[in-house]
Amino acid sequence: MSLVDILSVLNHQFVAAPIQVISFWLSIALPVLYVPLLFEGLRGSILTVFVGLVALHVLTLFLGRNHRREKA
Repeated sequence: MSLVDILSVLNHQFVAAPIQVISFWLSIALPVLYVPLLFEGLRGSILTVFVGLVALHVLTLFLGRNHRREKA
């Protein structure tokens, strides 16, 4: 096993895997925050927060998409 292979495994284990786990669970939990914003109404600064929250949700969906996926 070369140094590059070892670093690749360590990178996945200590960097990529935790980011996938956190992103996966955030993508599940973030829609809960939509409800109070929608009840408040989407005007002014609330609209900016809502758009930022949707952008964060899209990012977490992308980063967490491979969490616990079976490798073929």
